[in-house]
Amino acid sequence: MTKETIDHLATIFPINREALKSKSKHQRSVSILKEFSLNTSAHGIPSIARSHTIQNRLFWIVSSYFQYPTQTSVSFVTEWPQAFTAVTICNYSPIRYDRFIIPFLNYTNMVNLTNTNSFTMELSLYIHDFLLYKINRNESINDFFYSLDSMMMSCVYNRMTCTTANFTWFLSPVYGLCYTFNALLKNVGITGLKYNSDNGINGLLDLRLYAHQFIFNFVILKIHVMLKQQQKL
Repeated sequence: MTKETIDHLATIFPINREALKSKSKHQRSVSILKEFSLNTSAHGIPSIARSHTIQNRLFWIVSSYFQYPTQTSVSFVTEWPQAFTAVTICNYSPIRYDRFIIPFLNYTNMVNLTNTNSFTMELSLYIHDFLLYKINRNESINDFFYSLDSMMMSCVYNRMTCTTANFTWFLSPVYGLCYTFNALLKNVGITGLKYNSDNGINGLLDLRLYAHQFIFNFVILKIHVMLKQQQKL
């Protein structure tokens, strides 16, 4: 419709000039989409289209979401006898200073990092490099870590004495050698597990451990303990 036609009709009929102008492509698309939304049988879409503000639409969406029925399924499994949990202990300071310091200082002198017979805070930055050096040469580093014999003062489970033979060791990148009591071993299976009801006591493990000296970059003196379900090692 031309501008002259619109002006002519506006002088004859009392209507708004803007009403005679063609709608833009965007307006037509919005109109078609709104008409579809108002008449569709899809659940919730007409209610969203009838809302006048975005806030109302968001409120309706959230409200409808929480109106959907939910079902919670809870099941209880009774196991008897029940296996005692696996208990893992690690020395928070993984390296034994008395066994570590001489080989480490020899390494730092060999690679011209230092020329000293004493340990300093700066040298602790090269501990990781030293351990990698030993591993790459296929040399054992187990002697630098704490053995269970050197840490465990006593072990009693359900009033029965336990020994280092009841623990399984593994190497942790953070804590060095760690030891697990009541681990599920592949070659033994569940027959090697200890149960809560053993000896008529309700699963009581009494461990007494000695925390050794630490080196400078490990300033906390304590034992790290983890409890978990049995997993095959």
